[in-house]
Amino acid sequence: MLFSGLYAGLAAGAILSFLAHIAPLVGAGNFIRDLDQPKAWGCELTRREAHLLGILVFLVFSLFSGLLLAWFVAQGWIVGFDFLSVLGWGMLMLLFVGLVLMPLEGHGVFGYRHDSWFVIDLCVACLLWSLLFWALIKLWVPA
Repeated sequence: MLFSGLYAGLAAGAILSFLAHIAPLVGAGNFIRDLDQPKAWGCELTRREAHLLGILVFLVFSLFSGLLLAWFVAQGWIVGFDFLSVLGWGMLMLLFVGLVLMPLEGHGVFGYRHDSWFVIDLCVACLLWSLLFWALIKLWVPA
């Protein structure tokens, strides 16, 4: 069950990353302002390096989110992979990303440094991750 959660989390993150990269090709555009020069561990990064590091952070976060949810289900702390449980987990992810990861990356709480709509993007991303994870875990873990 743990590997299924890990794979479903990683696959959901990969699908969302893919969709984020093809969205501008179908007219969605990129409305995020450029912030200061990106830095990591005291070194300045190019925009490409920062982009790849962001993708890596997102995929690792998706992987561990799926693994942790599967572990909680295996421990009996969460009852199964029903839709409401996975959606609730997605909302916990939303809070963690908005209150911890975004400020650490310099985006501010829930991404307020970008614009006022960034929190909506974050909510939609967590909702889509939850839907994808739920669909994928149902394929790999029998009810």
